[in-house]
Amino acid sequence: MAINTTAIANLLRPGLAAVFGDYPSYPSQWSEIFETYDSDKAVEIEVEMKMLGLAQIRAEGSPTASDSMGQRFTTSYVHKYVALSFSITRQAIKDNLYKTKFPLMVRALKKSMAQTKEILGASVLNNGFSAAFPIGDGQPLFSTMHPIDTGVVPNTPAVAADLNEASLESAIITIQQFKDQAGLIVMTKPEKLVVPPQGQFVSERLLASAFRTSTNINDVSAIYNVSAVPQGYRVNQFLTTPNAWFLLTDAMDGFKHYIRESIETDVYADFSTDNLLAKAVERYSFGVSNFRAAYGSPGT
Repeated sequence: MAINTTAIANLLRPGLAAVFGDYPSYPSQWSEIFETYDSDKAVEIEVEMKMLGLAQIRAEGSPTASDSMGQRFTTSYVHKYVALSFSITRQAIKDNLYKTKFPLMVRALKKSMAQTKEILGASVLNNGFSAAFPIGDGQPLFSTMHPIDTGVVPNTPAVAADLNEASLESAIITIQQFKDQAGLIVMTKPEKLVVPPQGQFVSERLLASAFRTSTNINDVSAIYNVSAVPQGYRVNQFLTTPNAWFLLTDAMDGFKHYIRESIETDVYADFSTDNLLAKAVERYSFGVSNFRAAYGSPGT
């Protein structure tokens, strides 16, 4: 329904002390997690390959062992349209006495679109512990059972743990022992910690203190001194589990944001009603191809 004079009745009267409701927004937070790529297709498909496994000791006179390579898991990025519009009557525009203070239409649309993108981006982490949202290998993003040819690889603790010195050190060690599909250890390192607002203070104590916290032992903080998490931590306001925490790594082909159509805005007048119509639309997808891009815990 179009915004009419009833919807902005007080803006038709002189003498208002203030007109407000257009608030600041947080800077982009999804971009701290995802790499952005352009797409020219309806769906982008990525395939993880199994390469050669370990070499084998060959006994005298015996044949050389052989191995094979081939594809294993596929990840599909299905681009979806995200859009929003509104309309306002000609009379409401003409009779509004506070045009300079009335929120700008295009600005309001862009803010709504931006926050939707934050929610959709954060949903990859928020849904990362749910079996209802599997990634290419059939497991949730965070699982103790990611299948490889030689067994399984975990990227979450066997027992959910809150963020503390011990759980963070355990995560760092686990990341350094990630294996590829053939069972070979890959060089993977932590890069940054991502937490909801509730986790920012413990993150600061763990990553910014040169000495161990919550102990009367005067030891140095090993996490701090070896720069185990070199990019520090980021607070994401759109994470929904208060005690969850996520350690992002430098693994290739991890979190991806594909842009199929960049945001477009349009404003035009309807010939029949003279209502002013405004809309914004874009098309994109979020996802993750490689579980080794992160280690996460839902907390307790």
